[in-house]
Amino acid sequence: MADGARENTPSGMRAVAEELRSAYEAMMGKGERPNGNINQIYTDNELSAAQIGKWSDADVLARAVGSSNAGQKFSEVYDKFIKAYEDVVKAVELSADNHDRARGANEG
Repeated sequence: MADGARENTPSGMRAVAEELRSAYEAMMGKGERPNGNINQIYTDNELSAAQIGKWSDADVLARAVGSSNAGQKFSEVYDKFIKAYEDVVKAVELSADNHDRARGANEG
């Protein structure tokens, strides 16, 4: 292997996929580090100033981001992000599996 070249190994790809999946699980409210989970986004309820924070402009911000239209759009975009993220995790896992199969076929 040339200096500075990177070798993609199935174990390395699986380690990356595992870390990505851990972050995915957290985004879904599962795992050891739940944060920003999709279940915390309400598309049917508007956000209130109390949910956003208690400062002088919280009420104005709540009206802007808490409108059913804005909240729904944010939820839709976040949902698309989550689905794309999951597709990336699956692609890395599949790549590791394909690499393993190719290596096995080449070794006989």
